Amino acid sequence: MAFWWSSLFRRPRSLADIALLISDVDGTLVSGEEAMSESTAQLLRAVHARGVQIALASARPYPSLAQLASQAQLPAWIISLDGALLHDPSGTLRFAAALPEWLLQRLLDIASHYAVHYACFTPQSLIQTSAPHIPSYLDDPLLERRQAQLLRDFLQEPSVLLCVSGPQPHIVGFLQAVERLPYSERKHLRIAATESIRLPGIILVEIRLHKAHKGTAARALQQLTGCSVRQTMAIGDYRNDLPLFAVSGLRVAMADAVAELRSKADWVTTLPATEHGVEEVLQRLLRERPAPRNPNP
Repeated sequence: MAFWWSSLFRRPRSLADIALLISDVDGTLVSGEEAMSESTAQLLRAVHARGVQIALASARPYPSLAQLASQAQLPAWIISLDGALLHDPSGTLRFAAALPEWLLQRLLDIASHYAVHYACFTPQSLIQTSAPHIPSYLDDPLLERRQAQLLRDFLQEPSVLLCVSGPQPHIVGFLQAVERLPYSERKHLRIAATESIRLPGIILVEIRLHKAHKGTAARALQQLTGCSVRQTMAIGDYRNDLPLFAVSGLRVAMADAVAELRSKADWVTTLPATEHGVEEVLQRLLRERPAPRNPNP
């Protein structure tokens, strides 16, 4: 019964109440390496013209997302690096979940001790050692890159994401050393490690603030736009969209979304991203949300 009441309070009365649409990008608005289709872009522009704020939310860096919005001629908010950064439609940075300088320095000292490579994503650029390996979805050719010579070069700007890479034995040593940090320090971190597909034997580690996720950025966006949870619709397909669902009034999962996300959704599309399933959501939103009144008929 408690769930029924909370669900009733969270959900909008109708799609006409939606004022903020936050959509995942890869696997939702676009499929694979494809660009956004013109039909999807047209629908997004039409939804925006009805007075709905649009936000693109992705684990990708900001530049490629800004280019995607520009190519679609869409004035969109951009949530990038999985919620670590939020830019408004003009490109102004409005929120950043930066690692505290003292904690970043502690991590870089450990990385240097274990002779692993590392790269720091800042709101403006990527600062890196001579030969870091980063996950392919973060390898944005539009992102400014700078090679650092000294440890202090990495501390000149706030960093929102630290990527560490190296052979498995070195990375295991690095992670064990991080695990030995006091809990009062370690509790601030969210750490993910994966094996490189392109480089066998190389382990890739991503470290960000524990609170740096799409849900935190969405809450910042709601505060900036004055939109409530009940006025917010979220669309996604993967586990990193779960924090976004947690702060959204209407939750839409793609037909081929992971089961965990579909179980939290209010609505599951009938078609996957490869068949532009998101368009059924946008078309229904347009049908149910009236056009703004012309003050000068």
